[in-house]
Amino acid sequence: MRVAKNVVEARRQLLSDLLQNGRYLALDRICQELSISPATARRDLSELERSGRVKRTPGGALARFTARFPTFHERLRVQAPAKQELARQALPYLLSGFTVYIDGGTTPYALARLLPEVDIPGLKVVTNSLPVVDYLASTSVSLHVLGGSLVPRQSLLLGAKAIHSLGKWKFDVAILGAEGLTHAGVWNSAPEVVALQRAVIRQSLRSFVLLTSDKIGKQAAALLAPLGESLGLITDASAKQMEARRIPLSMVQGRTR
Repeated sequence: MRVAKNVVEARRQLLSDLLQNGRYLALDRICQELSISPATARRDLSELERSGRVKRTPGGALARFTARFPTFHERLRVQAPAKQELARQALPYLLSGFTVYIDGGTTPYALARLLPEVDIPGLKVVTNSLPVVDYLASTSVSLHVLGGSLVPRQSLLLGAKAIHSLGKWKFDVAILGAEGLTHAGVWNSAPEVVALQRAVIRQSLRSFVLLTSDKIGKQAAALLAPLGESLGLITDASAKQMEARRIPLSMVQGRTR
């Protein structure tokens, strides 16, 4: 039985609105939310992608990263005190003479803001974050910026050039941000963000992701990596919250309540 065109369009608009609000949905979640089959969901996603409203990913879809994802400054106001606390928990891992990578997220940015006051001798900071550059440029911190393509709304540099420019660096510590954590691992907002972060982890002796408790149990567009030796977690989430999501407490570097 053929479905009326106006019904199809209404359903696709609803799907677009769901993605705009949630940014990323897995295919099974789309089917559940709209009570449609996987085949119908894929057709709708293909049409929405063709019209430029969404971007398909393996196993789901997300709103266009540059147009829908909140800007850096919009995200900066969310959970600001918690982000500052996580940044302070990360400070002991930054030692004299270290080369440190600071990611483009708002929680790593909170760490960058602490560096002038703690004055770690010989510290070098490498970043793809323009807000980090802007804040540290007038301080005594040794600052180095990756090349890459500018994502204006997020104020960061991404792409093949950014990944290529990582090749000359070896990091003692990398401080990363993310959008979610499940038992499968750490998730972030877009595949291009994850591609750069994976390259950073490969160049780092130790890497930590800083996550506020509201992101525990959330899944985003792209899986970065499971927690483990190559990627530790600093969070303010409680032990009960972590256990409920089947996330090993042994992977948590920061304090749990």
